[in-house]
Amino acid sequence: MRDEYDDRLWNDGRDHANRGIDQLIAHIMQAFRALHRIHWASPWQTEKSCRS
Repeated sequence: MRDEYDDRLWNDGRDHANRGIDQLIAHIMQAFRALHRIHWASPWQTEKSCRS
């Protein structure tokens, strides 16, 4: 009985930690994508809405 309780606690804690790590990695990747987009943005390739 005690082993089953400890096992459930261990698994729940591990699942919670894994979700937190996954969210952290997703946020870091989002930041890297934004930095990549800013760094590699080519001003000559963007279309301008005001043409003379």
